[in-house]
Amino acid sequence: MAENTVDLGYEGPYCIVDTQVKRDVSVVVPELNGHQGDNQRVLKLAIKDGEYPHNLDGEYLALVGKDANGVPKASVKTQSVIKASAGYIEFTVPGSFYQATGEYPIAYFELRRNGSDQVISTINVRFDVMESGIIMTTGQSDIYNDYVDTHMSYYIKKIDSLFSQILSQTQDSAKAAQIAQNTANALTAAINTNALAGKSQDNTFTGHNTFHGLTTIDNLNGPALNAIYDYTNRKVGDVSALISSITAKLGNVLRTDSDWTRDYTLGGCLSRANNGNDFALSKYHIMQNVNLILGRGDVKVDNDQDFNESQIYLPWVVDNADVAIAQMYHFEGYALPRLDIDSKKLNISLKGKRHEIERLSLVIIAFDR
Repeated sequence: MAENTVDLGYEGPYCIVDTQVKRDVSVVVPELNGHQGDNQRVLKLAIKDGEYPHNLDGEYLALVGKDANGVPKASVKTQSVIKASAGYIEFTVPGSFYQATGEYPIAYFELRRNGSDQVISTINVRFDVMESGIIMTTGQSDIYNDYVDTHMSYYIKKIDSLFSQILSQTQDSAKAAQIAQNTANALTAAINTNALAGKSQDNTFTGHNTFHGLTTIDNLNGPALNAIYDYTNRKVGDVSALISSITAKLGNVLRTDSDWTRDYTLGGCLSRANNGNDFALSKYHIMQNVNLILGRGDVKVDNDQDFNESQIYLPWVVDNADVAIAQMYHFEGYALPRLDIDSKKLNISLKGKRHEIERLSLVIIAFDR
């Protein structure tokens, strides 16, 4: 947390937040201060670039920090741009930010580009959570992050599109089968009406004949009727084949490739915790050629240095063109993952001076190789 603070005042009802303040300076936003148990606090902010309004077109705001207990918090969802060209925005802070009492040692706003992870600007802020004046139980401070959806929105849209295509194919084929069946029924009725009124003799009709009223036939046969049956059976077979194809597609798109496994090797300053909650990995196939690798559990950090290097040798090949996100839950530290080229090796840079067991979380979005 930056030691120096600056109060930029207000522009009407909007508290001014400047993107050009120095990185060792924190902006004071009085409305961020709250009591333990507060929820949905609304901040009226005026985002500026020095003396000029910051245009918010195509951008969104995120609030990120670690509370007094060192628990990470991040939120982007509840916000409303009041006037983009003037930089006016209303940002609602979730109750998870007001669980632990004390000053936030690290807190900052991030301006991000819509539909991507690009960070345009980072603005340090300072605020405190005060003890509640009433008797209540808030429970322990929990990790909170509501903008994983930002990273995953592209893949979710692709899955939605695939299901829409499959549904459209199914509906079109069902309509074709119904039309074929209706045609068969109509032609059968037409053939049935061609019977000549001759009770005890064989009859052959070569002209155009019209019958009015009900006609009952015990047995009907002929090349035209057989052709109709063949056509209908082919269409029904096509629908069955399509349904089988759809089932195969769904099985290939959404599946679990590997349930939780500890088939990996740790290197550098990392070793297994051996406490019953060792770090474990799982792999899911979420769409064509795209996989989601998740990791969570305890590891031991064996190093006295402030900055440590470590490795995890995965059971699967990944590439530095994939997306990797990691989090090590300790005070004023970080875990930065780096992928090699077409390798099972995942490098992780760590900050923290200790011999302790820590909780590690990992998310990798990888393509088939």
